[in-house]
Amino acid sequence: MKNRNSGFTLVELMVVVLVVGLVVLVTTQIPLFSLSSWRKGADRLRMQRDADYAMLRIQRKLRPASLSDIDVVSDPSTLVIDLNTGENFSLQGNQLFYQDPAGVQELVIEGDAGTQFNVTNPTGTIINVTLTLARGSVQTILKTAVKPRN
Repeated sequence: MKNRNSGFTLVELMVVVLVVGLVVLVTTQIPLFSLSSWRKGADRLRMQRDADYAMLRIQRKLRPASLSDIDVVSDPSTLVIDLNTGENFSLQGNQLFYQDPAGVQELVIEGDAGTQFNVTNPTGTIINVTLTLARGSVQTILKTAVKPRN
């Protein structure tokens, strides 16, 4: 009579444990990677929304302003909308502030190192505004040209 051995060898069991371990490792990493990508996208979207809000606010203040009252020459990181009242937008450090005619300052947007605000008046009739908002390693750049009333 032949002696039969039934069961698995040690090598076969080790291969099965290794394959099952790899499958578990890969399947647990996929949701973690997806969650990380989703958070980065949500942060980028939030930053874009904040920068868009700041630019819309600047445009709303610039359009009805008189071109003779706007000062962009003295400091390109400050946009004086009304020379008489001192109403302005200015970058202080990494924060963009709005100062209303009563002199009250309000934070419009906050960024990290690399945040820039630049205002030019190249043609004498159109105001170019560039806002570079940086948060962490991500930057968003918005540009607009506004023609104030005459």
